[in-house]
Amino acid sequence: MPAVFLLLRSLVIRLLSSKLAGSAAQFLRRSLSTAVSHLGRALRHIWDRVRSQESREAILSCVLCILNMHKKQDN
Repeated sequence: MPAVFLLLRSLVIRLLSSKLAGSAAQFLRRSLSTAVSHLGRALRHIWDRVRSQESREAILSCVLCILNMHKKQDN
């Protein structure tokens, strides 16, 4: 009888942990989506306020450099 309870307990733990992991992943996905949307709006606002072509090129090169650094870390 105790073996059945241990098996049942392990199954319940696996079920709860998988549901918790799924909920955490959904929360993280929503949070990242919101953050990206806010960042995009902020960058568009900055881009619209910058008038000179040199400043726009400097901002663009900084953004591309940051994205390139992130890409290198993934590899």
